[in-house]
Amino acid sequence: MSRVVIFGAGGRTGRCLVDEALAAGHQVSAAMRTSVPLPGVESIVADLRDPASVEAAVKGQDVVISAIGPSGRKAMGLYSAAARALVPALEASGGARLIAITSAGVRRDDPSFKPIYRVLARTVMKEAYDDMRLMESIVRSSSVDWTFVRPTRLQDEPATGTYRVQDNETPEGGWQVTRTDVARFIVQEIGKRQWSHAFPTLAE
Repeated sequence: MSRVVIFGAGGRTGRCLVDEALAAGHQVSAAMRTSVPLPGVESIVADLRDPASVEAAVKGQDVVISAIGPSGRKAMGLYSAAARALVPALEASGGARLIAITSAGVRRDDPSFKPIYRVLARTVMKEAYDDMRLMESIVRSSSVDWTFVRPTRLQDEPATGTYRVQDNETPEGGWQVTRTDVARFIVQEIGKRQWSHAFPTLAE
C-alpha cells in the first residue's frame, strides 16, 4: 500500500483515479482548491498557485499524481504553475514520486496524428500544450522522480483494457483512450515503477 495524493481529484479523470487507487488498496488523499467530501478519501485543501499549501499536501506521501486541467481550453499557466509548486514540495518530501498527466498533443509534430489533430495542436489547443511542455521541462530539470503520462483523446466510456502504450510516441493509428484505462495504467504504475523518467503515451 502506498500513500497517494491526487491533485485534480474532483475532475473526470481525477475521480477515476480515486476509484482505482482505492480499489488497489492505497491510502488516498484528494488535493483540491475547495474541500469536497469523497468516500474513503482524505480531503486536503491545496491550491497549485500556493506553494505552501502544496508542500503541506505532499508531505508524507509516497506518490503524487497530477490530474489537473483548466476548466476551458485556456491553460492560464496552470500546468507550469503546478510544476513550480510541486518540484520544491517533492524535493523537500524526501523521495515522493510524481506521476503527471499531460497529453499526446504535446508532440505536435507526431506523424501518427490525424491531420485535424495536428491543426488543433497548432491552433485551438496551442496554449494548453505549450504550458504542458513547460511543465514537463520544469520537472525534468529537477531531481524529482517523474513520469509523464500522455493520453490521446480522453473518452468518458467504460474501460476497454485494449489500449497500447509507447514511450514518447503515439501508438500507430491510436487517437483515443478511456479515462478509466488511463487511471488503471497510472495506479498499476505505482507498484511497477516501469516508466520512471519516461513518457508513456496511451491509445487504443
